[in-house]
Amino acid sequence: MDKTALVRSDLEIMGRIQAALTVARIHVTLVDVDYRPQLDEWQIFIATPLYDSKGPAEAVTRIIKALQNMGIYEEVPLLRISIKSPSDPVIRALEAEVKVKTEGVIDILALRESNEGPYLVIFAPFTGPGGAPPSRRFDDADQLRRFLEDEVSVSRSTVEDALIEVRHKGNASIFPVQLTRREAGKLGLA
Repeated sequence: MDKTALVRSDLEIMGRIQAALTVARIHVTLVDVDYRPQLDEWQIFIATPLYDSKGPAEAVTRIIKALQNMGIYEEVPLLRISIKSPSDPVIRALEAEVKVKTEGVIDILALRESNEGPYLVIFAPFTGPGGAPPSRRFDDADQLRRFLEDEVSVSRSTVEDALIEVRHKGNASIFPVQLTRREAGKLGLA
């Protein structure tokens, strides 16, 4: 099995899940991918306080509804998603690991059906306080391109690939992106 290709695919799915949860305003404390050797596969972990406050069934129901509303439910490998409490020991261990990385996903969403500008950009850290992260709006692809290349320091080829994907699908994810909280704040993404 080519684990590198699998990770990229799962990271793309993880970014789309994060975007769906943000749009649905579902508070999460962690969305992460972790390799489980006993299963020989990558698992996507989602930690949400809903698990404790409303119960596991309600947490799962709300997350599935968010995925359906974003039109990605059919693409998500539900058997490989674990929805857990933020206090679960597995989640605590993943949080400790992810916090050191300070990594996240830049999600780009086209706001028109034509998939042309304006665009919404969200930086979704893999861990953090949860809630809906701030977003930035860009009126056209040139503004978006300058922001990603010059301010976020994403490579030109990665930006071009993302813009092509947005034109075709209406959204794209760039990952992993490493930003400190201070950098994200200066960029208007925290």
